[in-house]
Amino acid sequence: MGISPLYSDYSLASSDWSSVIANEMSHVERTLQSVIDSDIVTAFDLANQLLSSGGKRIRPSLLVLSALACDRCDLDQMAYLAAATELVHMASLVHDDVIDESSERRGAATAGDRFGNKISVLGGDYLLSKAFNLLCVHGSQEILQTLSSTAVRMTESEILQASDEGDLALWEADYWRIIDGKTADFMGSCCQCGALLAGADLATCKALRGYGTQLGLAFQIIDDVLDIAGDRSLTGKEIGADLMHGKFTLPVLLALRYSEDGSLRHRLSKGSFSISEAEEIAAIVVSSGGLNEAKSVAVNCAEEAVKHISGLQSSIYTEALTALAAFVISREG
Repeated sequence: MGISPLYSDYSLASSDWSSVIANEMSHVERTLQSVIDSDIVTAFDLANQLLSSGGKRIRPSLLVLSALACDRCDLDQMAYLAAATELVHMASLVHDDVIDESSERRGAATAGDRFGNKISVLGGDYLLSKAFNLLCVHGSQEILQTLSSTAVRMTESEILQASDEGDLALWEADYWRIIDGKTADFMGSCCQCGALLAGADLATCKALRGYGTQLGLAFQIIDDVLDIAGDRSLTGKEIGADLMHGKFTLPVLLALRYSEDGSLRHRLSKGSFSISEAEEIAAIVVSSGGLNEAKSVAVNCAEEAVKHISGLQSSIYTEALTALAAFVISREG
């Protein structure tokens, strides 16, 4: 996958963005480990399994980078708030896996597979409760309001997505609203909360939120691209997993433009598909040009993200944010 020329003049490679905040993220990781502790053994085991399964920690990294880009913040408070964003994300993954009846994520068994759906749903609620406890104790009213509003939008978007499953016309109408609510708004909020923690002015908060929102759109579109043509060993998902659940994402919607005889639309009207059917449709999406067009849209979103922070004081942290945008559009898993 190509990288836009926008990033070619930056000395920090896209793969190096995380090294800039390695010490701060180690602090966040220790904080996460400490706050998931519980004397209910199953609650701790579930949370610890999720934490140990890894992940890119994009959302807490966005909060940390945004706060440091504003030059001043309390590092312990920053770690607690960054941990809260990851707990919200972890909770959403647990619930998603239950909804999708997934048995594997990141190459490992899901919480649902190990603990069952009942415990998994309650475990997701536990993580979400932990997150908002951290926000109440360590965050300002504005930070709490920002992330609680985001949690509402995430839930609404997941409900909309579930309601639209299997209905192509609804996905054509609602795709952008879904990905904005479930991914982009959350990343935008993480950046805004980092700026708020640092006491940044309104213009800076707005700029960083704009960056995060556009980055979130790019991130989700690339997720959708990888669902169609990713390497299962890297994504941990079957090709066409979204199609199997009746989710018609951007590469599929763009491929419809090239199906002049309406055959693809007719095929998609079935609503959900077997593994072999999903793989066949994925191959059509790739050959039609829909996949490459979706990649181009993601690149445009990443470029817009970087434009939002172009007016901020240049630093290693703003450079890392730019490198992160390049990483998002070039990632393979």
